[in-house]
Amino acid sequence: MNKKLIHLLEDDIDINEVVTYILTEEGYEVNSSTTVAGFKEMISQKLPDIAILDIMLPDGDGIEVCRNLSGDEHTSDINIIMISANRSKNDLQALGCSAEFIAKPFSIDHFITRVKHYA
Repeated sequence: MNKKLIHLLEDDIDINEVVTYILTEEGYEVNSSTTVAGFKEMISQKLPDIAILDIMLPDGDGIEVCRNLSGDEHTSDINIIMISANRSKNDLQALGCSAEFIAKPFSIDHFITRVKHYA
């Protein structure tokens, strides 16, 4: 059985490392980036099963990335999970991103449960 591929876009190095570790321990293949540019490079090389996106990033906006993925026929089937300490599910929907939302800080168990739901 092939491992599910997750692309993680999170600019906080500590959160990026913890989430990568957790998901790898759960049996997922994880590629991570701290920038939108790096994420776009990962997407261009291989499409993931799930994209986990932070919202506030140094070189862009995770909501815009979400809208772009959802609006492109080549990437619209990717399951998207947004994570943020500064936004809510309602904010995302109002801004045109209908992805799953997990508020930071999050419990590891809840996070894993939500990821498994989309894997």
